Amino acid sequence: VDRHWLRDACECSMCVDPDSGQKNFGTCDVPTKLPIEGIPKIEDGVLEVIWENDFLSSGNHVSRYPLAMLQKDIQQPLPAKTLWDKATFERDRLNIDYDEWMAGEEGFLSGLHRLHTHGMLFLRNVPSSEESVISIANQIGNLQETFYGRTWDVRSKPNAENIAYTSSFLGLHQDLLYMKDTPRIQILHCLENTCEGGDSLFSDGQRAVNLIRIGPAQFQYHLSMILLRYHYTKHGHYYQTDRPILQNEGGNFFWSPPFQTSRGGPFHGKKGSTLYRRWLKAATKFRQFLEDDQWVYQYKLQPGECVIFDNLRVVHGRRKFDTATGSRWLKGAYISNDVFKSKCITLSPQL
Repeated sequence: VDRHWLRDACECSMCVDPDSGQKNFGTCDVPTKLPIEGIPKIEDGVLEVIWENDFLSSGNHVSRYPLAMLQKDIQQPLPAKTLWDKATFERDRLNIDYDEWMAGEEGFLSGLHRLHTHGMLFLRNVPSSEESVISIANQIGNLQETFYGRTWDVRSKPNAENIAYTSSFLGLHQDLLYMKDTPRIQILHCLENTCEGGDSLFSDGQRAVNLIRIGPAQFQYHLSMILLRYHYTKHGHYYQTDRPILQNEGGNFFWSPPFQTSRGGPFHGKKGSTLYRRWLKAATKFRQFLEDDQWVYQYKLQPGECVIFDNLRVVHGRRKFDTATGSRWLKGAYISNDVFKSKCITLSPQL
């Protein structure tokens, strides 16, 4: 462990305010030369270091570090992620009762663990109320409000501002990629679903990314180097963000064809045409890894069921449906990346 990092990490009452939990100095205030008196010792699972002529106390300063704290900072605190396809998800699908989720104990922890490892789980016996989706979300944290509102309705309507609000087929995608702060968690509670069709579709995008990465190097290159433009310009709103399909740092990906625009792209001129063809070949292969039947889990949500999934990992869509044969109504909500990560990390010892 770096000596400078260790001194900066001291959490005694002189270094960290006991009431606010905030540091009383900045990292850059710590000198680069840090003499230590004697040999640091470990007793009862605690590392003790005595700093000579300390910059903060103007004398010797004793810092005590629980080894568990140091190991937590050094090691990965969260369980590994599990990749899945249609067959494995059907076999391992997790269903949790609404009351167990709301109790915040074993059922909730099991669900949070699955949301982190697999990116998706289902709740059953959810009360038939428009407020249920809020209660479900609040178990994780505050909702992320967007221009669609705090919550929103997925149901067919005339002159829809979003293809999701029609009865048409909706291909696999991620929501709101045209926003910088794309929601991390999406919650969809089924209130009505009596019409023919309307099955929900899901695919593990992280598995598709891994398949691309072990394939031809040029596929990964073109999908990570070329930026696509996503935009939304309806009813007085203007949102636009440029993203690659693959992000080298962190292993993230971005896929939302319904909201992709060709305007402002890099595919102009003779060189642009060649580049476009190479990118298209790579993008088509990535789509295949998302959409082939062996990868896609299909399920028709029933009233009282709710699906919770990671919008930055699991792409979703739906089959077309016939409103002449019944109705389809899902109530939705989002949770931000920061809120979800906060909940996972604070509960990581129990996951």
